[in-house]
Amino acid sequence: MRDTLITLAGALLSFFLLVSLMSPQTDQTVVSRPTTEDVGKHGLKGLHSWLAQNNFNIHSLRKPVTRIDQEALPAAGNLMIVSLPHARESLDSEWAAMNNWISNGNAVIILASLYHIPQWSDTYEWTREDEIKDALSKLTAEEFTLQRDAIEAEESEFDLTDMQESIQAFKPTPYRLYPAVEHTLFSQVHELESLHTPGMYQYKNEVDDIEAAYWSINSESARLALRLIYGESQQQTAMWLLPVGKGWVYLSAFPDLLSNSVLKQQDNARWFANLLSHTVADGGYVIFDDYHFGLSDLYDPEAFFADDRLHNSLLFIGAFWLIYALGRSPRLAPVRKRAIKPASRDFIEAMAGFFTRRIKSRTIAHELAVRLLDDISTHTQLEGDSLWIWLHDHPDISGRDIQRLQRASGHTAGTTKLIQLTRSINRIQKVLT
Repeated sequence: MRDTLITLAGALLSFFLLVSLMSPQTDQTVVSRPTTEDVGKHGLKGLHSWLAQNNFNIHSLRKPVTRIDQEALPAAGNLMIVSLPHARESLDSEWAAMNNWISNGNAVIILASLYHIPQWSDTYEWTREDEIKDALSKLTAEEFTLQRDAIEAEESEFDLTDMQESIQAFKPTPYRLYPAVEHTLFSQVHELESLHTPGMYQYKNEVDDIEAAYWSINSESARLALRLIYGESQQQTAMWLLPVGKGWVYLSAFPDLLSNSVLKQQDNARWFANLLSHTVADGGYVIFDDYHFGLSDLYDPEAFFADDRLHNSLLFIGAFWLIYALGRSPRLAPVRKRAIKPASRDFIEAMAGFFTRRIKSRTIAHELAVRLLDDISTHTQLEGDSLWIWLHDHPDISGRDIQRLQRASGHTAGTTKLIQLTRSINRIQKVLT
């Protein structure tokens, strides 16, 4: 009964470990991400559905940009929606491919989390900003770079002291954005709405003083970035238009300009409709970059582990192994005697054991000593006392070994232990061979 319980406990423990190791280790916290399948506040499902209802050509890119030529898309006249920073790291080859794709006559709107930290942007602040700056630099082939511009406190409309002390500094709040130029892009558009994080407008300078800071674009070429949208403060640019080859990059400093939470605003939808008329040609597509936020046609680990076929297979294997462990365990299965086929070695061992138990050790010692003396006599042509004199005169044979050999052979009175005699005989044989 005890063996049965031990076997059962071991089998159940092994099964538990198997299931634990094979189960996906995923975060149970549901975070809204900017994808076409996400219906949360940061998702783009609403925009995707609105485009589909209005018969726009839409495409969910679920492969690296380096493979965009494999998709059935026009070479130019398309608009891609990209959120930064990416949840999945982008390679330099992907940024180079996107730069080439834009330069051929396409447009990209980048929704960067510069003035707001959405839940999906779970990286550290300095890492997040560095990723966005690095992405823009690579995307534009080092032509445009992002930089912070510090503003003295008295010139800023923000009371930074109160903002720092307020517990609301890093709580997302609605924010108004306004057109900075008169253009058909803003036809019938008065103000846009987004979300921002008030604490994002402050940073520590070299002497650890809190200052206000806004983002600006620095250009390495004669072509400059055009300011399209500004925030509630005239000093704050909310969107730039960057020329890249034959195409354009619309860089938004707010990541939730087109998300489900703000798309219901009439001006946001009207502005995006105007943007489509300027960037998407006849037959062009609106492309969503879903690949860098977990939606992939190459391999989706979450979908793999969520597949019922995997769970059913693991349960079948575990149950079958459990039954086998209980039914065929050495603790429970009947003991079977192994059939032994006698061999010549078994016969020799049996005979040796028989003689060892039946013959006295003194007799064995005598026979061993006599056999050795006969071998030495044959080798030296000496017998009797002459043989013993020769042994005593040999410089490599000890007197103790000769005494044991004399007692065992009966030349002198006394007895010797069989093990000690065997060792003496081995030493003498090594000397003489």
